[in-house]
Amino acid sequence: MTTTPDTTADEEPWAAMRDASWYARPNVHTAKVIHVSGRPAREGILSRCGRSVLNRDLTWTLEDAPEHARCRSNGCRQAWPAATAPAGGGDPR
Repeated sequence: MTTTPDTTADEEPWAAMRDASWYARPNVHTAKVIHVSGRPAREGILSRCGRSVLNRDLTWTLEDAPEHARCRSNGCRQAWPAATAPAGGGDPR
């Protein structure tokens, strides 16, 4: 995990959780997912799925984001790197 300064659309995509700091009563009872950075917006950087403004205080590279916590919504899902080797680590035949 690394910290990321303000980014532009031309930079390498990065991953982060949503920024809920501006919600009066954010949901803190369910697991949160990690989104892929998308386009800049007035409020900050939007996720590729368009569902969230991202928190730039805690970020991951796309490869380092835990697979179980990745956003599976259209937009983010297509940006995640392809799955790595099979669970057994051997030949996929």
